[in-house]
Amino acid sequence: MPLIKIEIIKEQLVETPNMLHVANIIATTNTTIEQDVIDNSVHFSWDNLILIFGLSISIFLMVRVIKSLMNIRKFIRIYPLKELSGMYLILTDVKGAPFSFFKYIFWNTSIDLKSEVGKRILAHEIVHVEEHHSFDKLWIELQLVVGWFNPVTWLIKNELYLIHEFIADHKSIENQDTGVLAELLFSSAYPAQNHLLTNSFFFSPIKRRIQMFSKSKNTKFSYLRRLTILPIIAATVLLFAFRNGTVASKPITKLDRKYTVVIDAGHGGNDLGATALDGTNEKDLVLDIALKVKSLNNNPNIEILLSRDSDKSVKLSERTNFANSANANMFISIHLNNDASKLGTGTACYVPFKKNEYVVESNLLAKNILMATSNLFKESKLVNSGDNGIYVIENTKMPSVLFECGFISNSKDLKIIQSNEDKIARMILDGVSSYLSNKK
Repeated sequence: MPLIKIEIIKEQLVETPNMLHVANIIATTNTTIEQDVIDNSVHFSWDNLILIFGLSISIFLMVRVIKSLMNIRKFIRIYPLKELSGMYLILTDVKGAPFSFFKYIFWNTSIDLKSEVGKRILAHEIVHVEEHHSFDKLWIELQLVVGWFNPVTWLIKNELYLIHEFIADHKSIENQDTGVLAELLFSSAYPAQNHLLTNSFFFSPIKRRIQMFSKSKNTKFSYLRRLTILPIIAATVLLFAFRNGTVASKPITKLDRKYTVVIDAGHGGNDLGATALDGTNEKDLVLDIALKVKSLNNNPNIEILLSRDSDKSVKLSERTNFANSANANMFISIHLNNDASKLGTGTACYVPFKKNEYVVESNLLAKNILMATSNLFKESKLVNSGDNGIYVIENTKMPSVLFECGFISNSKDLKIIQSNEDKIARMILDGVSSYLSNKK
């Protein structure tokens, strides 16, 4: 159930963030940032306290399970043991006996094994062993260690233990009168000590066990009763499937007007681009990312246009003419880097040479994209295309950049890119939104 993912996107308009201070970002001294980190690291938040509290309870419950296992091991070592048809009978005077744990049955020496009551109680404990109820108990206790805050888990634990007793009662006293069970349950005083992981015969509540055993076997409405579980299952699936605070549900940046952004997936058709060692082609990977940028965009004031939306050859002049004719507000060409040494890593954003009239805006766009994608790789750089320039970003009449998402020649980079295509697309959209909101 936790693997099922249902995303609900709640669109919210937020005010334009404060002006991005590029000078502070590229400054060599980061005293203010460092001081903020220090100030935040020395204070405990409520989230920290809640986490510590939760972990403390989990540790306590885990210690309780370990202590119970150690007590059972201690009983096995100090009390006499007899083999009984693949099981082990341990004679003890421990309060709470008789009880069982896996193949071990701990028997109270005050109960005569040869008596009718003793035989029925022994049969009851043998059922627990044969049905492997100890696995259930150990599993539910471990569930409580990590999910103690869920009240349903505690309810399931109590009902599971009781169902174990119903099964053992039914099989050990089958075809017997209800009075036999009542006689067995009341034949001994309810013990004051109970062991966490064991199956004790004198498990409470006695009344429900007797009522369950004495119920009529009429199954006239059995099928209809079972159908009532369906809405509960449906509700459980939904409760586990919802996610909150995902990147997709990020508030939409409020913009002053509508903007057109051209996303250019590099290469295509016969032009494979760079090729990885595993045979992955650059043209295919950048097209996937470009398509995701368009599909994940949920800002009504940003229109995404693609220079190519399939595996086809598109001339460089066609790409720039497409962007210019659309009167686009920015142009982003997506590529993957290549390095013969296989050691190159990180992202890079290429901007036009200094004579380009949009060089200032292009630099700001590049810095916003690099900032948005900074968590992807440790290394990132802004590169001037030089005097020769890069055709697609030199010949578009708008702020333009060429973004290298990582090195296809580096197997680690390639793995990160392939497993984070959605994340890269969202980061590019974040960089675009940040640039447009700070454009003034």
